[in-house]
Amino acid sequence: MPLQDWIHKLEEGAGAKIIKWLAAGLAFVVVAAIYDTFAYQGFSSPEAMENAQLARNLAQGKGYVTDSIRPLDLYLLDRTEPGAAHKALREGVPDLTHPPAYPVVLAGLMKALPFQFTAKQPWFYAPERWLAVFNQALLFAAVVLLFRITRRLFDSRVAWLAAIVFAGTELFWRFSLSGLSTIFLEVIFLAMIFAMLALEGRARTMPAASVAGWAIVVGALAGLGALTRYAFGWVIVPAMLFCGWAVVRGRGRTAAIVFVSFAVVVAPWLARNRMLSGSVFGTSVYALVEETPPFQGETLERSLNPEAAFKQMRTAYLKEKMFSNLQKIVGEELPTMGGNWLCAFFLVGLLIPFRNPALRRLRYFLVAALLVFTLEQALGRTFLSAETPGLNTENMLVILAPLLFAYGAGLFCTLIDQLNLMTADVRGAAIGLFVVVACLPLALAALAPPQIPPTSPYAPKFVQATAHIMSEKELMMSDIPWAVAWYGQRPCLWLTLNDSDEFYRASALQPVQAVYLTQRTTDSRLLTELSGSTNSWGRFFWDCWAHGEVPGGFPLKKAPAGFLPDQMLVSDRVRW
Repeated sequence: MPLQDWIHKLEEGAGAKIIKWLAAGLAFVVVAAIYDTFAYQGFSSPEAMENAQLARNLAQGKGYVTDSIRPLDLYLLDRTEPGAAHKALREGVPDLTHPPAYPVVLAGLMKALPFQFTAKQPWFYAPERWLAVFNQALLFAAVVLLFRITRRLFDSRVAWLAAIVFAGTELFWRFSLSGLSTIFLEVIFLAMIFAMLALEGRARTMPAASVAGWAIVVGALAGLGALTRYAFGWVIVPAMLFCGWAVVRGRGRTAAIVFVSFAVVVAPWLARNRMLSGSVFGTSVYALVEETPPFQGETLERSLNPEAAFKQMRTAYLKEKMFSNLQKIVGEELPTMGGNWLCAFFLVGLLIPFRNPALRRLRYFLVAALLVFTLEQALGRTFLSAETPGLNTENMLVILAPLLFAYGAGLFCTLIDQLNLMTADVRGAAIGLFVVVACLPLALAALAPPQIPPTSPYAPKFVQATAHIMSEKELMMSDIPWAVAWYGQRPCLWLTLNDSDEFYRASALQPVQAVYLTQRTTDSRLLTELSGSTNSWGRFFWDCWAHGEVPGGFPLKKAPAGFLPDQMLVSDRVRW
């Protein structure tokens, strides 16, 4: 090949594209290294720790069983099959809360990479770094997908702007470090959008078999998303409408193919849940009634027999929960959705007509998904939203943000082009300034890294050392069971509702041989709230602290030194 042809390829052909993507990838790696160096924190979300310990159990061949054991799980198991809870505590409690896709992927990662689960530093846990790197690789994949989607809808300039702003949004970097499934779900969602646009763009020229093939891909990806987060499954409704609308002939058939493909993917797992718990979504379905008057906080998940509380439920409570949360979402979360004000350009752009039918149809899809996710987020909010505000799997709106960035970038570039007084250099400078301002929170996060709260109970080395006083078959109870399961690799029951009848009911299934209380219970504000009940764990801790001994009649009497006043451990015998 002549030298001039090589030069041409490097400057304008495939070589130029390769160089651009290599440069983009290198820039992403540099940003990731800087961000991880200065802003890294360990896991703080119960969901992240539960998914991680599920993945480790899978990788070690134990099956889809959890060491973070909800009393509600035991109640559902026994309700479906008497005696099943006792058997599960001996052989492994099946997880009834988390869908399997993300833990299965993490399990494969844990088998492929040299994970070491021994905590060697107080606030650093090496497996969490591996998971962060994996999620940041997924984040780069999401950026590439967004670029390709945006270029298909607009042009390369808008695509680069949307991709850079997405890659520079600090909220998604925090999700990458959190250990949550959000970035994984983002990749699935963008891949589904890419498939929907492929179907839409070729529906008039492709044979019917090809249209059906893309419809199957759309439904399967929606199903995979539902097996990552159950609430995502409702996206199948606007997806069916989009695919049916995109084709000229066989609209009903195309929509039906999307749904059948979705159902084939999710049905086996839902049947498994139904067989074990009597509910196709396991304990997740009860998120609807959480944070209502009978079930404040994590009350429901800590209850071994919630029947009496269920009788107190009223339809008015659900209505009150929905409107109260809608007020917060519309007033506080929608304006800052996605952690970047570029989303505001999407909302403004709703008033602008598009001649491109794909742009119109996808915008309607996004509006429908926005309404569905807003309603889901309002009704499905639980204590997790207060535990880690914004950074939790109940934040469904963040999944839509990258596509809103694409529309916002398109509107911004259109407005810049219409300012005829601006020269090309001035327009370029304006776009550059726009990018700098949009990505400024990420830079500030690296300059002023977040600090681990001094009252955080999630010190991996300490939690692991505490858990390891127990053997692998003994049962501990704690107010941070997810951390005991993840760091300590020991089965741990969620703290029961009280230290009297609920505790003894749990011990009757399998003896609880240690209780580990942390700052989640001993926090002074929470202690004040709980001390009014004579059977609360806050009152139990208060009595132990005030009198220097375990209250009379409680079966666990031995307590090592070094835990008080922030934490407390009581055991059936001296183990230290």
